[in-house]
Amino acid sequence: RNSRARDNQYGVGAFNIVNMEALQAVLSAAAKKNSPVIVGLSRGAISYTEKVYLKHLMRAGLEMYPHLPICYHLDHGDSFESCKLAIDLGMSSVMIDASHHSYEENIAITKKVVEYAHARGVSVEAELGTLGGIEEDVTGTVCLTAPTRTLTYLL
Repeated sequence: RNSRARDNQYGVGAFNIVNMEALQAVLSAAAKKNSPVIVGLSRGAISYTEKVYLKHLMRAGLEMYPHLPICYHLDHGDSFESCKLAIDLGMSSVMIDASHHSYEENIAITKKVVEYAHARGVSVEAELGTLGGIEEDVTGTVCLTAPTRTLTYLL
């Protein structure tokens, strides 16, 4: 929803980071271009990082670049708990990927994440189908979303 990017016809870069140096590099480059940026963190990166350090690294980026629109985003959270942790750490966006569950369970988990996130001003991206391959420790086969299912998923 970045109207500046849309109005000026450019994309907003999203970069998954794994350490402090990567965060510094991404934010420094975005600041040089005066560009909004999405900083992604995977469940794997979060799992081996001491949570208090991570929380303060994110805060440090916001403090160092107060003029810069920075979105901290959980990439492919696989459960309500992983999304809750990310939100509680201060991320402004989460992606719930419950596509490894049944369609009905996926909807129930996504709804729970949306309720928790939206009550805290956090945006949510959700995965309905799968493209196949491996994302973190979840392996999926190709199961593209049927367009007719998207309306029930959104409602």
